[in-house]
Amino acid sequence: MPNRALREARPTEQAIREAAIQLISKIGFDSMSLRQLATQAGVNPGTLYLYYQGKKELLVSLVLGYLDELLRAWRMSKPLNTGADTTLCAFVDFHVRYHLLRKEEGVLGNMELRNLYGEDLDIVRHARRNYLDEIRTILEQGIGEGLFQCDEPKLLAHILFNTLTHVCSWYRSDGPLSIDEIVAQYSKLTLLMVGYSIRPAPYPTKRTS
Repeated sequence: MPNRALREARPTEQAIREAAIQLISKIGFDSMSLRQLATQAGVNPGTLYLYYQGKKELLVSLVLGYLDELLRAWRMSKPLNTGADTTLCAFVDFHVRYHLLRKEEGVLGNMELRNLYGEDLDIVRHARRNYLDEIRTILEQGIGEGLFQCDEPKLLAHILFNTLTHVCSWYRSDGPLSIDEIVAQYSKLTLLMVGYSIRPAPYPTKRTS
């Protein structure tokens, strides 16, 4: 396909992806048909196959797109050369706001993993692991600085990710809490979960005989 045709095709593919995200968030991946997707995107059903071989390939692409953009956005916004407590609060602020503003993507990128198997699931898990490693690195830094009490930073990284991401499943813009208030509550909860101490925790001294 000539370069000009590729450029012209991009808006159509983007329309398909946006329509898929909206449909899946409303009725679920299993319930979505390609005919429904084509109608929602405003294209002929056959046009879908110019971009994706089927529903599973589309889902993998959408989930990977969500994870790649999430990681890119965090790396662009995270503070540099700061203590782990400052970095962790910045991460909570970023992650919660990101998912409150992109609820549909958050639901799709996490709840629909149950529809992936084999190599597709392995690819998505690898991409997800890259983001989880960012959380684990913050936790390990905090442990090293004596600010966090955490025996299993890798496990806690998974727990924090799931806890913070869950916000997109219940948040309502007309609810009693503003986004700033929600971020503040999640920040407090996260600091409790990591056993945060404002003063560095003393390292145990070795007994001398």
